[in-house]
Amino acid sequence: MAVGSKRIVTSVAEIYETSQDISVQTQTVSAATEEQTASVEEIASSSQVLATMADELQQSLEKFNIS
Repeated sequence: MAVGSKRIVTSVAEIYETSQDISVQTQTVSAATEEQTASVEEIASSSQVLATMADELQQSLEKFNIS
């Protein structure tokens, strides 16, 4: 019975270590996802600024329309 109990304790310890590793990896993925989300939001904002600038440039160029 002692050998069986030792195996159970060893298995539980291995499961615990694996769970800890998975937890760390999950946190790493979560942090990376947050960074990517922030980057995408920044790109979207920059795209909007560029679109506005392009529209303003187009309006400025229309003032110089040569017939």
